Amino acid sequence: MGLDYEMQLIMSGIMNICQVVACIWSLWGIDRFGRRKLLLGGAICMFISHFVIAVLVGKYQHSWPEHTAAGWASVAFLLFFMLTFGATWGPIPWAMPAEIFPSSLRAKGCAFGTMSNWGNNFIIGLITPPMIQNITYGTYVFFCTFCAISFVWVYFLVPETNGRTLEQMDSVFKDKSTTEEAERRAEIMAGLKQGPASQQAEAMP
Repeated sequence: MGLDYEMQLIMSGIMNICQVVACIWSLWGIDRFGRRKLLLGGAICMFISHFVIAVLVGKYQHSWPEHTAAGWASVAFLLFFMLTFGATWGPIPWAMPAEIFPSSLRAKGCAFGTMSNWGNNFIIGLITPPMIQNITYGTYVFFCTFCAISFVWVYFLVPETNGRTLEQMDSVFKDKSTTEEAERRAEIMAGLKQGPASQQAEAMP
């Protein structure tokens, strides 16, 4: 984006600071606005960031010295992306697995969620540098596309879990097994209570 080496290092530090600030905000924002709204809003903002950066890099990548304003605009949208990611898609995938799995599957579900998160982070960290080097602005188009897919996925498949108890997750995902178990347990308990009463009635002359 036309920055010299020293400025690249400075902006790298600023990017990390932006993500930390956004993650701290998310401690309040996740419960205030809900998971679903933040994921949808985050996907839109990250889409816009990648799209604008793709356009600017594609247009000015060979003439940054003559278009310093465009370079700084790209940097600004990159910082905006980090703020958005740190407040939405950064922390929420760590919180939701512990909320949606029943007790019998929670440990394995959270383990697989963590494995997926770190595994995909590793892949992205591995492929991004050569992508930027070889396809330049196409890298931002690639991630822009996945942001759009993320929005569609959340809109149609991800329910709101904010304010729900673990017991209510079954109804959220339309799982009737726990309800059926509770009804069966209630029938058994009712039978146990009626048993001693009927025995006493039979024993009376």
